[in-house]
Amino acid sequence: MPSDLRRGSARAARSFQVSILAAPLALGAVLLLASPARADEGEGFDKKGDDAIAAEKNARAEKGDKMPGEKDKPPPAADAPTDPAKYDPLEKPGTRYNFVGVRFRDVIVPKFMINWFADGGATVNVAMVGAEFSTRKNGIEADFAVQYADYSMKPFMFKGKSDGEEAFEIVSSTMKMALFTAEILYDVPIDKTGKLSFLIGGGIGFGVVAGNLYRQQAAPAGGLQTADPGDVTKWVGCAKATASPTTKTGAPYCDSSNSHFTGYTEPSWANGGSKPNIFPWLSLPQLSFRYKPIKQLQTRFDTGFSTSGFFFGLSAGYGL
Repeated sequence: MPSDLRRGSARAARSFQVSILAAPLALGAVLLLASPARADEGEGFDKKGDDAIAAEKNARAEKGDKMPGEKDKPPPAADAPTDPAKYDPLEKPGTRYNFVGVRFRDVIVPKFMINWFADGGATVNVAMVGAEFSTRKNGIEADFAVQYADYSMKPFMFKGKSDGEEAFEIVSSTMKMALFTAEILYDVPIDKTGKLSFLIGGGIGFGVVAGNLYRQQAAPAGGLQTADPGDVTKWVGCAKATASPTTKTGAPYCDSSNSHFTGYTEPSWANGGSKPNIFPWLSLPQLSFRYKPIKQLQTRFDTGFSTSGFFFGLSAGYGL
């Protein structure tokens, strides 16, 4: 083959080889140049989807789980710290402390006290209940009380100390009293905390009496000449003055010395009788034990001797 033809054929072959190799390279270049645009398009599509999902989440977060019109619940309030001085029972010098409360007392009128002045009689319990106001400063306590007292008594035998046996009468009472008292007590601390203390002092007052006092001449039951004055069931009331029965000395039990027969009611002092209108009250000494667990509360146990007899009582007051 001529050399020119061989050279032409060789060049043609190399051109073909180059064209064969260039085609894939060109296709790769085109794909490489096109891929960023496609990638941008793909990323743009995903971004829009993510934005939609995020927007939906934000909307749900803003809406929350509440129903329409439902308000947010306020956060729970933190517990305020407790001030120890608020409940400290110890009282400061120069400071006044006031309490208002109630009291109950039981006054015992023992028979032996009645027998100091009279014969017969019976032990009587007088219940008292009422309101109390207390004020304290520098260890001095003043207590003011208004009380209801029940002086009602079941029938018992009674006569004057110097009178004869024929003078025995059946006595009973429905008397009640409004009692006003004032007491002054000196405080003696028992401990250093101010919770326990002992008080000593006394009181004065007066009572306004209502109700009736009944008296009736009496004679031993069964026409006997004598009977036990400690047992009222051994006696009967006199309906009128009679000559019998009589005592061992011959004195009639039901006589005309007075009108104390069936249905008799004793007049008051104002009407010349022996039933009091105003009853004086004096208690001396009065001893008390005071317990004050906190600043706002005090309790007291009282005991003493009064013009009505021995008394025991409890009281409780709230600090103002």
